[in-house]
Amino acid sequence: MSKKIFLDIRSEPAIYTLIGISCHVKDYRISFLLNKHLGSDFLKMEDLKIALNNKKDPTEFSLYYYYDEDYFNTYYLVANRSQEFILAPEIKQVDFLLIVEGEFRKTQKDRLIKSIRNIPNILTAYEIKFAEIKNYETLLNDMEMHFMKITKEKKIKYEPKK
Repeated sequence: MSKKIFLDIRSEPAIYTLIGISCHVKDYRISFLLNKHLGSDFLKMEDLKIALNNKKDPTEFSLYYYYDEDYFNTYYLVANRSQEFILAPEIKQVDFLLIVEGEFRKTQKDRLIKSIRNIPNILTAYEIKFAEIKNYETLLNDMEMHFMKITKEKKIKYEPKK
């Protein structure tokens, strides 16, 4: 009689931190300001395409990416507004969403928010609880699928340098 072996392939869910940024500058300008003042290296990625409001054609939102090799965190800067729609209407006062994937201590988070607030042209920055956004799981899934598609098409590997 053969034995059945069951493997537990569940992985731990990713940990995300969401920071809302309000400002009146274009996406490329805020990316430049974050790079300059935080020492980050945000790179422009292909726009994030999400179907909103049962619309046939997906809406495009600007997307930037940065991987922090020191703390092993991934940062996504996503525009909350397109020309016609708002990605997260529950927080329509926010112009950009900074999504941090990975372990992020409270002191790191507080220091990051304070640093962002001190950047010229930034009106405010604050942490947003994911529960405030109705479709946050869809947003995270769409971002992950979009990022996987980009890396597969361009055969890009985003790994820390050794």
